[in-house]
Amino acid sequence: MDQVINFFSMGNYGAYIWTAYSLTAIVMLSLLVTTLHRLRKNQAELEELQHLRETAGQSNNKEETARP
Repeated sequence: MDQVINFFSMGNYGAYIWTAYSLTAIVMLSLLVTTLHRLRKNQAELEELQHLRETAGQSNNKEETARP
């Protein structure tokens, strides 16, 4: 049991070390969440733009075939 306590106290620097580890983990997780959120947003925007491009291309084709 003493080994575990000594490990977590880290030579009386445990409060600083574990705080640094915690803050690092929080920052990295927030970066991951932000990145995934932006990825989904960008994918949705890309799909919308591709859909608009396809519909614009189809309407242009209809106008070209309708002209004599």
